[in-house]
This record gives sequence, C-alpha cells and structure tokens, in this order.
Amino acid sequence: MKFEETFKKSEPNGNLKKFVRMTIVLSLIISTLVAGLIAGLLLFNRQPVYHAGVVFVIVLILSNLLLRYIPTMKLNGKKAFLESDLLYSVRHLLLKLESGSSLLNSLESVSKLDTNSSDYFKQLVFDVSMGMNLEDAIVRATEYSPSRAYTKLLSEIKTSIKTGADLQNTLKSTLEDITKQHLIHIQEYGKKLNPMTMFYMILGAILPSLGTAMLIVGSSMMNIEVTFGFLAFILFFLLIGQIFFVMAFRSLKPEVMG
Repeated sequence: MKFEETFKKSEPNGNLKKFVRMTIVLSLIISTLVAGLIAGLLLFNRQPVYHAGVVFVIVLILSNLLLRYIPTMKLNGKKAFLESDLLYSVRHLLLKLESGSSLLNSLESVSKLDTNSSDYFKQLVFDVSMGMNLEDAIVRATEYSPSRAYTKLLSEIKTSIKTGADLQNTLKSTLEDITKQHLIHIQEYGKKLNPMTMFYMILGAILPSLGTAMLIVGSSMMNIEVTFGFLAFILFFLLIGQIFFVMAFRSLKPEVMG
C-alpha cells in the first residue's frame, strides 16, 4: 500500500503535506535536542564535540523514519480495533437478516451494538440517514476501510444489492473466512512468539549486559579510557532497541474475539 493511501485511511480528514512538514520539523527538533545534550556531555567531560554531529545525523534519519511510520501504525491499530469483534457483528447481521429484517434495519441494529466494529457500521448508517443511497455509502466506507475483511464484507453486500443474490449465504461464507483468518492469526502468533522471545533474550538482555561488561573490563586491561559520552551513546541505542522490541511484541499480538 502506498504512503498516500495509508495516510488517507489512517487520517480521513488529514492533510498529507502538512503531516510531511510536521515530521521534518519534529525530526529536526528531536535531533537538535539529542545532539545538544550529547554535545553538552562531551564538553563537560572535555571530549571532542564532533561526535554530536554524527549523533545529529543518525537521530535525524531515525526520527524521520519513525514519524513517517506513524500512519502505518495508526492504520494497523484501526485494523486490529475493527477486526477484534467483527466476527460478532457479522453474526448479528446474519441473525437479523434470517429473522426477516431488511438489510438497512439489520445494519442499523449492528451499529447499535456495544462493539468496536459497530462504530464503522454506525458511520455507514449515518451516511444513509443523511440522504446518501446505500450503495454510495458502502463505496465511501470501502475507501476508508482499514480492514480487508470489512472491505470484503461491504463488497459482498454491494454485490448482493446489485445482482439480487442471496446475502445470507454470502454472509455465512464470509463468516467462515473471518473465522479461518482468526485461527491463522492465532497460529502465526504462536509461531512468531518463540523466535521473537529468543531474539529479545539475546539482543535485548544478554548481549547488552555482557557486551558492556566486557567492554569495560577490556578497556581497563588495555588502558583505554571509556568516556561518559561513549556510554551515553550506547545507552541511547539500547533504549531504542528496547522500544523496538516492545513495539514488535505489541504488533504480534492478534486482536481477535469470538
């Protein structure tokens, strides 16, 4: 998915140019503050200040990449939020249709549920109540849908309206697909968790502690001075690593609900 499309889905009312300018400004501010802090520490310890310039460039690049990744993170969050109980909402929709309710009344009933996914159905019903026909409302909802499962559901409803196909059988098939996807996500989570935990133990715990201890012992044996600025530089990258692992573990967790 292109960055423009990702931003549009994550921020329907956002301004892309304004966001890009904001990321550049924030990156410059963050890198300047970090480089200034490192420069102050280097001056305090009477060390060469040019290391702060290297830190400035590295932090500028990393912060800009992280800030530009915010729309993707937000879109993934919206997707997890929507799909966490989409299965329940689709079941309710199918139940209402089987009981003889019209499609619009069934959608309105789903929008009143106390679920995360009901917010998206609520927007769809709101557009219809404001005078938009159901097909156009579905097209608009599809454009801003963060979830493939929800997009597929809307497409099936739209196709059923156009062709007059039996929507109940289509929804049953969609329910089976969503259930299978949830099972696949849970199985993938179990497979990814073990190697990720191993990577964290090695790269996030064992290597930093042993590496720092060996560095200090080795430098003392070889009469090499380890400056405070150098240790602060290592600490900064260790902090970045810990944040990365926290975000990685959170992104692995499947948000599913039966």
